[in-house]
Amino acid sequence: MSPMPTATQPTLYRIHPVSFRDGNGDGVGDAHGMIAALPYLSTLSIDGLVLPQALATQDAAAVATQGLTLWYCDGPNHIRRAAAAHQQYLLSPLALEVVPFSVEKLVEVLNARRVTLADSLWSTGDADQPRVVSHWGQGNLRSADAFLTLLAMLPAPICLYQGEELGLPHAAGLQDPLGAQTPMPWHEAPEQVTSGEIHWYQQVAIEHRALAISRQQYDNQSTLRYCQSLLALRRLPVIQQGELSIVSQRNGVVRLLITHQDQCLEALINLQPYTQAAAPSEATLPLAWQHGAQQEGHQWVLAGFASAIFTRNVSCESRGVTHG
Repeated sequence: MSPMPTATQPTLYRIHPVSFRDGNGDGVGDAHGMIAALPYLSTLSIDGLVLPQALATQDAAAVATQGLTLWYCDGPNHIRRAAAAHQQYLLSPLALEVVPFSVEKLVEVLNARRVTLADSLWSTGDADQPRVVSHWGQGNLRSADAFLTLLAMLPAPICLYQGEELGLPHAAGLQDPLGAQTPMPWHEAPEQVTSGEIHWYQQVAIEHRALAISRQQYDNQSTLRYCQSLLALRRLPVIQQGELSIVSQRNGVVRLLITHQDQCLEALINLQPYTQAAAPSEATLPLAWQHGAQQEGHQWVLAGFASAIFTRNVSCESRGVTHG
């Protein structure tokens, strides 16, 4: 398989190997497990993987067969592409920059960095931080969709930490005190687990098992399927080549307006747990793609943590975006 063209604003996926997937049955994540997961990762519409440098060198060929680029952490604040020393980004974890979390602070940070947004790699968490559902969403599982929308709609390089596409919450306990490092839930039930994976399954927090990939991949309303659609939408030229013209908020509903030539995309994201009304600008009507939103006259009613994305001169339908 030939590599895909390099995205202007790539979508990367950061793996913490010891908690990602166990490939040899010893109860610890490893390179064999990561390679076995590559077909799954390719379905996410990501462009590359962020790995520790040793793995990035060792498994470059296997990752390349899936059309993915390899990146590694070059110090605590930089992400570098393994095969291109000149291509690197400053890591900008929103979870650390927006502290304490508030919608007002989030908008302030994005506005302050709006002109240079594409110079940084934006993320919502990593192995050393509580997962965004717990850190920002107060444990409400519905909040995962809102924060995924926020991240995915940024016209800048972004990075998902493993499990964010499933909406995993913080789950401390078992053998690991850090919730962001509890193992990925690949299987929902013991009968789905092979003999070599049984120890791995036993380490997965019980509250995570209901969010397992084996369940979410067949549920059209799941966070996983929603994330796949969002990341496919990110490949539109208006995001890949556009600019964040406006970022604002009203009553906790964040508005992002992205423009590129005669195209524009507007996202309304309700970061509150209760229903709110919001009206898009006329510039982006009439095409809309909604997730948990309903139209009432000229307004849209967004359920708690729901989103609506409006576009002009962009065909979402051609990409099969029908979720919501």
